[in-house]
Amino acid sequence: MTSTLKDVAKYVGLSISTVSNILSSSDSRYNKGTKERVKKAAEELDYYPNKAARAMKGQKTKVIGVLVPDLANSYFPDIIHGIEHEADKNGYQLFLCQTYYQESDEARKISLLRQHRVDGFILFPIPFSHHNKKVFEKLKKGKLPVVCIDSKIEKVSFDFVGTEDYEGAKLAVSHLAELGHKKILCLSFGDESDVRSERLRGYKDALRKNKIKFNKKFVLTAPWETDAPADFLLSLFKGKNPPTAIFAMSDLLAVWAYRNFKKSGMKIPKNVSLVGFGDLHEGKFLDTPLTTVAQNKEEMGRKAITLLLDRIKKPNSRRKELLVKTKLIERKSCAPIGA
Repeated sequence: MTSTLKDVAKYVGLSISTVSNILSSSDSRYNKGTKERVKKAAEELDYYPNKAARAMKGQKTKVIGVLVPDLANSYFPDIIHGIEHEADKNGYQLFLCQTYYQESDEARKISLLRQHRVDGFILFPIPFSHHNKKVFEKLKKGKLPVVCIDSKIEKVSFDFVGTEDYEGAKLAVSHLAELGHKKILCLSFGDESDVRSERLRGYKDALRKNKIKFNKKFVLTAPWETDAPADFLLSLFKGKNPPTAIFAMSDLLAVWAYRNFKKSGMKIPKNVSLVGFGDLHEGKFLDTPLTTVAQNKEEMGRKAITLLLDRIKKPNSRRKELLVKTKLIERKSCAPIGA
């Protein structure tokens, strides 16, 4: 039978309220010896606080709801690691759900997390989606602390953590230009997200800075599925004046291109240089390791939970937006033009 708070109080000879205060906070009214005696008794009796009951009384549950698209994508676990590490340091636990990029799952799981009385949310909103705007507006109206990562929600001003996407794209394209490449293809996301627009802006500005004329035919929308065929991409390299280098907006898009080039008999970097974005595990372990723009994903997670805990303490403070710096990681997938 599970031990109760009453059992612990009887065991140590103290009131239930005193034992409850000691186990649920760092109340300075009690001396160290009393605290240790109560905690030891709870351990011996195998007592665990009922957080659901605390939530019913309007107290903090010390649980954060995290909504992530798909943990099969290696981009997200590193961010989650940063979130959990910082949350654990501050006495919070995570309740983690996946949306699989489905609006219905996103709305349903936000409702689920609210039912469990989480103290706040860290959300990776589905980019370019507007179906759940009313759901997010309710969160805002209810003053539930929320931090968004990567994607902002139009006209709903939550705290935000992202990447310096513009600067990162400039780093990648400038690196290719410094190697002598002037025909640089951009493998683009197919959405209208802020991430896409900022990386495209960085691509264009890097071309301009290096006196390379922008060619809209060299912006190619890549498929959502990484196992999709790449007929159109490969056809560009069979025609006149083919690209000599590619900037991919993500490492997964770069890996998609790499695999299809390899199947067609083309070699990287001999036939085409390739730069990704994200520094994902998939790019590191290619036969020719991928040059990429690294995002400090664990730092993104740490910043997100720090913003959220600040919001929990100061619910009426000004909205904050933090962008994490990027850096270029040079590996083996790029070579000087003609090398």
